[in-house]
Amino acid sequence: MKNRIFVDYGAVAENARKIVSRSGKGLFAVVKNNAYNLGLADVTRTLLGCGVSHFAVTLSEDAVFIKERFPEAYVLQLNPARGEEARAAREMGIALSLGSGEWFREYADALGGVDLHMKINTGMNRFGFSDIREASAVVRACSARGLSLTGLYTHFALAEEADLSEHSAHVDLFAACYEALSPLRSFRYVHSENSAAVLLRDRRLSFCNFVRPGILPFGYSSREPVEWLSPSVFVSAEVIDVRPLRRGERLGYGTGFTAGRDMRVAVLPMGYGDGLMRARAVLPVYVNGASCEILGKILMSHTFIEAPDGVSVGDVAEIYGEHVKIDALASRGIANNAEQLAALHIWRYAQPERL
Repeated sequence: MKNRIFVDYGAVAENARKIVSRSGKGLFAVVKNNAYNLGLADVTRTLLGCGVSHFAVTLSEDAVFIKERFPEAYVLQLNPARGEEARAAREMGIALSLGSGEWFREYADALGGVDLHMKINTGMNRFGFSDIREASAVVRACSARGLSLTGLYTHFALAEEADLSEHSAHVDLFAACYEALSPLRSFRYVHSENSAAVLLRDRRLSFCNFVRPGILPFGYSSREPVEWLSPSVFVSAEVIDVRPLRRGERLGYGTGFTAGRDMRVAVLPMGYGDGLMRARAVLPVYVNGASCEILGKILMSHTFIEAPDGVSVGDVAEIYGEHVKIDALASRGIANNAEQLAALHIWRYAQPERL
């Protein structure tokens, strides 16, 4: 067995249904970076199967990948399209993000027949219109040219912070922009709520008809753990060696760990080269139901754990599963759980196994 990563796509589908039910809005599923490394094709197929038909990606090649395999899917490319990407979008029916007047002026002649989603910058400062007067002028220009400006959206930068005062100001700003622009254009898609914002259920965003979560359908929260979500990723590794370590002996590279007593150490064939974050070392793993401390630094291909009596070669160590969920990284303030999920090299182990 060695290393194994299970992906429960049924959990992904169930989480998506619950998000739609609880929000009362449509779902734009963010499936960037190979669907957080859970597999773009499998995740898209799963979500289409449970009634989700709208997807957002960052890269043109991901948008093309989905449309070639699932032509019925509605796909929005969030990164600004460049050169041939705009032509490909028109040919394949890919919606594009409209994030600046400069971009619009450069590509306006190539945007006939392409759905456009105007992005408002509310504080992320990644893309988007910061000047409502410029945004209004571009909306009018789209109407004059007969362009299909169908969407309005933003991305909230601070929805997962403990202090929500700045986020609240961002919500008010987007609402004000909608108030200013909606008399100029009727938008079919209005979306702003990422995973953290979905959980806040802010009534001021009732004018939005879609939510746009990333990690939430996979069963993980960018705020606090959520009891109604079902985790979709389970990671384990096989113990490949058990050896004694005497008091005073070092373990691994450098001087990161020195045994304070005689002990047994088990070696797991998984490390940061497999996507296991070094920050994960502060949480235990579980072998035969027993909590086992990670010792020293996580190496590129190996992890050391303390081996209680009864642990032997061939036993399975639970890295993420029933006892320790990826959400624990975020709730303990250790690391971002989306970072850990996306880092796992699921496709290194062939097709993910389904529970």
